Amino acid sequence: MQFDQSIEIPDDEAKSIIREILADGILILSHHAKERMAERGYSLQDVVHILLNGEIVKKEYKNKTRNWLYKIQGYDLENDEGAVIVAIIKRMSAIVITVLG
Repeated sequence: MQFDQSIEIPDDEAKSIIREILADGILILSHHAKERMAERGYSLQDVVHILLNGEIVKKEYKNKTRNWLYKIQGYDLENDEGAVIVAIIKRMSAIVITVLG
């Protein structure tokens, strides 16, 4: 079945898809996300930890890219609160847009 990134999916299903992507798919870090990670002292492991253990606290549809962005809030490996903005772009791939400290 074709994945349509423009269709809204329930939060619990989005979390499940993101976890599947982390286990067996492709996680892409945008250039912007890499810059923010360096500024905020986030490692890839911190980002993955937040994505695996955090909660979706906001989602927003972007007309320009025709996809949904998910804000996942949680704690990094040092137990500091943070958030990751991610877009599911295919059934088994997602892109990290930015990280928030």
